[in-house]
Amino acid sequence: MSSWRAAGDFPPTYPHPMQTLTLMLMDGSVPRRARGDMDACLAAALEGAEGRLRPEPDAGTLYPFGLVMDADGVLRKAGQYDADYAYDETATAGALHHLADGYRAREAELRCAVITYYVRMKEPSPGDTAPVNVQLRRSTDWRRDPAPAPPGSVDAIAMEVEHQAGCALAVFMPFAWQGPGQDFVVGDLMAVPAKRRIWPDA
Repeated sequence: MSSWRAAGDFPPTYPHPMQTLTLMLMDGSVPRRARGDMDACLAAALEGAEGRLRPEPDAGTLYPFGLVMDADGVLRKAGQYDADYAYDETATAGALHHLADGYRAREAELRCAVITYYVRMKEPSPGDTAPVNVQLRRSTDWRRDPAPAPPGSVDAIAMEVEHQAGCALAVFMPFAWQGPGQDFVVGDLMAVPAKRRIWPDA
């Protein structure tokens, strides 16, 4: 069973996600000079995602979106806004490729980038640090079917964050609505090293 906590009154629940993740990533996969940039990108991505998911399951739709940090440290949002997420079953996967391609074309101008989207995965047990059986979900799946995830599985926000220093992580935050009041709750952050897609030769 996941370790759940009530989401904070104001997002993000994890204002400094890299502080949490650094404790589990003791292998040195994230250089010190990259942590601050990745922390800022992940915190902003979590804030955006939580804002779309509150306060009820039908409050909004979590479309794939991205954030980039330019050479001056300024964060800018990115997305594929002309996609038909409601009816095109390939729109979510297509948006992820579109964002990655756009970042790669601007790699010389950027320091850090993150892509955020919705997944379903095996429910982690307390202490688990790696997600299992992760499946990409359409942005509108949870809105069309607001029922809880099937037993043994959990919905999650997935974030692929990459830095020009040559490190990339896949970060996951489980979420759910629980109790008669459908309170929004989140689980512990999880992270694993990810394939570099924007700076593959860094």
